[in-house]
Amino acid sequence: MKKDRIHIYELESYKQASEEQRNSMRICKIRYFDLEGLPSREVKEILEAFIWERGKTLALSSLATELTTYNNIRKFLIEKNITVLQNADPEKTVRILKGWMLEKGLALSSMKYRAAYDITARETPALERKLRQILKFAEVKDEREEQEKDIWELEKFEFPIRRNPIKNVKTLNFTDILQPDIREEVKRTIFLHLKYSALGTIHSEMTAVKRFSHFLKERKPELESLQELSREDIEDYLIYLQTETTERKNYRSDLYGLKRVIEDVGNIYERRHLLQLFLNNDFPSTPRYQFKFYSDATIKRLNSHIFNMDEQIARALIVHQLLGTRISDTLTLRMDCLREKEGRYFVRIDQVKSITYEKAVSNEVGRLILKAMEYTKERYGETEYVFVKKDDPTKPYQYGMIQAQVMRMIRQKDIRDDNGELLKFGTHIFRHCYGKKLTELHIEDWMIARLLGHKTLQSVHHYRRIGNKVMADETRKTREKMDLILMDIIKGWDGYEL
Repeated sequence: MKKDRIHIYELESYKQASEEQRNSMRICKIRYFDLEGLPSREVKEILEAFIWERGKTLALSSLATELTTYNNIRKFLIEKNITVLQNADPEKTVRILKGWMLEKGLALSSMKYRAAYDITARETPALERKLRQILKFAEVKDEREEQEKDIWELEKFEFPIRRNPIKNVKTLNFTDILQPDIREEVKRTIFLHLKYSALGTIHSEMTAVKRFSHFLKERKPELESLQELSREDIEDYLIYLQTETTERKNYRSDLYGLKRVIEDVGNIYERRHLLQLFLNNDFPSTPRYQFKFYSDATIKRLNSHIFNMDEQIARALIVHQLLGTRISDTLTLRMDCLREKEGRYFVRIDQVKSITYEKAVSNEVGRLILKAMEYTKERYGETEYVFVKKDDPTKPYQYGMIQAQVMRMIRQKDIRDDNGELLKFGTHIFRHCYGKKLTELHIEDWMIARLLGHKTLQSVHHYRRIGNKVMADETRKTREKMDLILMDIIKGWDGYEL
């Protein structure tokens, strides 16, 4: 017999929790999800299955919020007599929900500060997010091949995907490509690219195509397929990017991503004219980025607060500074990355973006990495990575978590840079500082490239440009001119001796 109540203590997450976790709950275990009075058997069965499924993975600390949100969804379904959820039109159902929220005086949106990016952004209300979760859960299982769907679950592909372990990407969503024919063309192309390109590259291509799709929908609604494109369409889009869009400063990488997709659509569908739509001068020149770095005083101020963070996060950030690696390479250090030979430590760095290489490190750095390994082994047993997620030790620390915690600390502790401004934090700036220090030690270019894990010497000159010697050389003529001007001025001062 089906029950009308599902108690907190019946959920799998409660049963599997430790006594400490249960005691820290913000809700009594006898509270329950009420299924009584729902407008149809279908709705009741779907919600019951949804609650049991959520109960398998939901953190106990989230149960209070989950129950409050569920109670509001239940009231909405009863009062608006929503009898069908399976394969219901999501947008129509959400519109009905928003109307009900207005009747009840509930806000349709809220503003939330995002510490990781130092911005305040508009947030979708919890009720809408929960309803969309339920509607997604209620969908009839799609039996099509994964590459035929509009939303791909990457775990379902049998071939390996080149992904960055510190970024938790689970899906590719094609629904924002507005033209059905273009969507199908892009899906075929992206499926091909997914087998040999990094997931980050795939995302840049998707972003470029979605932006182009919205342009076509607005300016050229008659175009429904990429196979119909002409050079004139590309020129119109280039003008649009130069004169009307303000989303980013430079669209060079965006256009290269779009070019790759369009040209491979041409290859797949044998439309050779698509291979000649772009000209070399269509792409903006590479922007000259100013390499940022922290002064020694700023690093000292920041580290004094990092030392008071969670001990393993602090270790990760200090190791990151001392190795001079990308944050993805630091967070994916493996348990077998360290070896000792003739009294020296060597660390193997498996770069996510490039080659695997090994470098010698000081005894202090070696011992710090060993301490991090011991910490992980004591708490999580045998793991692949040194720095692992608390709730899923099979995965390394996620970049977003590190960034958010440091940004929150900077604001709470009011950490300032040398100009008195609130410190702008970026993990890659530590790599710039490391490279700058190497140039100031008068190390040769090939050695700097090797220590940074670069394949070529191409990027080394950027680090030399921010070093003190090059800065002095490049400003010497200007400073000499200023000295001459000052000398002329001083000569006119009576009684002043040089």
